[in-house]
Amino acid sequence: MIKFQGLREPDQLQSIQPELIQVLRLLCVYSARSGYDIRIHSMHDHTHSRTSLHYRGLALDCAIHHKNGRPNKAAMRTLASVLRRELGYGYDTVFDSPGHYTHIHVESDSNERPRTNA
Repeated sequence: MIKFQGLREPDQLQSIQPELIQVLRLLCVYSARSGYDIRIHSMHDHTHSRTSLHYRGLALDCAIHHKNGRPNKAAMRTLASVLRRELGYGYDTVFDSPGHYTHIHVESDSNERPRTNA
């Protein structure tokens, strides 16, 4: 199941860019196949870096948690690999690097170089 639960405040789902619909579809498939609930806790809401693609509706942050509420890093590592493989060119998936140890950041940016952890 996909849960939209803002990290600091409710997610703003006024509109979703087409580039993120592909990401959401993959998250749904992974959730259905793995049995993990995926929590999307940021899209184009709260504070991000000045040049963040969150503000243009082209990025989201998501996480998988254990029942005790702690991040399930093994499941997120697998999900990040699936996203990198399936999304391909034009998308960056960042996990387990500075600022991204507790969640996966996915962005659509075909005009930029992929990040080193993408």
